[in-house]
Amino acid sequence: MSGMDVAWLSADAGAVESAMATERRTSRPRWLPSRRQLLVHVNTCLLIWYLAIVLLTVGVRVDTAQDGTVRVADVWTLAGAAIVLAIWLAGTVLLRRWAARPPSARARLAEWRRTLTALANGFEPRPSQGAAFAALITTGGRPLSSGGHGRGPGSWVRSYPRFTAPGVEFGVLTGGAGRAGDRWTYLAVTLPAPLPHLVLDATANDRLLESDLPTGVDRSQLIRLEGGFDAHFRVYSPVEYRTGALYVLTPDLMAALIDHASAFDVEILDDRLVLFRPGSTDFDEPTAWQAVGALLSEVVPRVVRKAERYYDERVPGQETPRLLARLEAEREHPELPWIEPVPRIGPDGRRLVLRDGWSATKALAGTIGWFALLVLLYPVPGIFAFAGFMSIIDGR
Repeated sequence: MSGMDVAWLSADAGAVESAMATERRTSRPRWLPSRRQLLVHVNTCLLIWYLAIVLLTVGVRVDTAQDGTVRVADVWTLAGAAIVLAIWLAGTVLLRRWAARPPSARARLAEWRRTLTALANGFEPRPSQGAAFAALITTGGRPLSSGGHGRGPGSWVRSYPRFTAPGVEFGVLTGGAGRAGDRWTYLAVTLPAPLPHLVLDATANDRLLESDLPTGVDRSQLIRLEGGFDAHFRVYSPVEYRTGALYVLTPDLMAALIDHASAFDVEILDDRLVLFRPGSTDFDEPTAWQAVGALLSEVVPRVVRKAERYYDERVPGQETPRLLARLEAEREHPELPWIEPVPRIGPDGRRLVLRDGWSATKALAGTIGWFALLVLLYPVPGIFAFAGFMSIIDGR
C-alpha cells in the first residue's frame, strides 16, 4: 500500500451524502457517549448538588441557629428553591430530548467522510469494546482474555475510531494497561510468523521524567545499536535473544523507523506488530491517513519479511542444519511431500521481563480515582440533600 486515498475528506458534501446513501452504514457505536450526553451528566450532577446545598443550608440553620424551629423565612427559601428546581427540571427534560436527537449535520458529515475514506482504502470502520489483541497498551503484556471481552486483561479497552482490514487495524484506543483515561493512536498488524518479543521505546514522545510506555521494561534487557539509532529508540530484547533482535532490526528497517515512525513506540509480541503513540489522532485530517499509509508501505513490509524468514534455533525442528538438510532433500526429491515446520519462539524469547508494579499501581489509582469521582458527583450530594431534608422535617 503505497499511499492512502484521502479524496473523500475534502469531497463535496452532496457527493458524500449520495455515496453514503448507497452504503447505509454508520461507524459511531451506541456505547460511545456524545458531547450532548456528557452535558446531560454534568447537568444532572449540578442539579443534585444544588438540592444538597439548599436543603443542607436550610437544615443546618434550622438545627443550629433556630433550635429546631422552622420559620417563615425558611419556607420562603424552600419555595423559591422549588420554583428554581421546577424550571431546572423542565430544562433538563428539554436537554435530554436534545441529547437524544441524531448528531448534527456537521458531525454526521465528518463521520461519513471518515467512513468513505476507510472504504476507499480497503478498511471497514468497526469500533470495539474490549481489546482485539494483546500488547503493552491493551493488556500490559499479559494474555488476552477470551475474545477480549468480559473481565480480565483488556476488557476495559475501547477503540474508536477503529478501521480494520484482514490482518490490519488502526485507530484510537482508550484505556488498556495504563490509566483509565489514557488514549493511544495505534496500528496493529498480524505477522506471518512469530518473532522474539521486542519493544522499541521512542525518545520523541517521552514524558518529562519518564518513558511514555504504559508498562515498564526491565533495563537489563536494553541493547545498544549503532548508527545513531539509540538517539531515536531505546530497544529492549530478551537477554538470550539479542542476536534475534539484530536480525530483525537491520539498517533498512532502522532507517524506515527513523523516517516514518520516530514518534511511535513499537512492540513485536508473538505474531503481532504494534506501533503506538500517546494521544488521539484526528482522522478527519489527511495527514493522519497518510501517516498510517507510510507505516504500512515503508515499515510493515520490512518486518513481515523478517518474520517470514525467522526460525528460532532453540526450538527443536527449527535448527539451521536441519532446515538446510530439508531444503537439500526437497531439491533432490521434489516429488516427496515435506512438512513445513511450524514457526515457534522458545520460552525465553516470548516475553520480556516487565516492571509492571508501578504501572499496576497507576492503573489501580486511576480506577480508584474514577470511582471516587462518581461517588463525589452523585451519592455524596444525595446524602447531604437527604440529611438537610430530614433536619427540616424534624424541626419543631
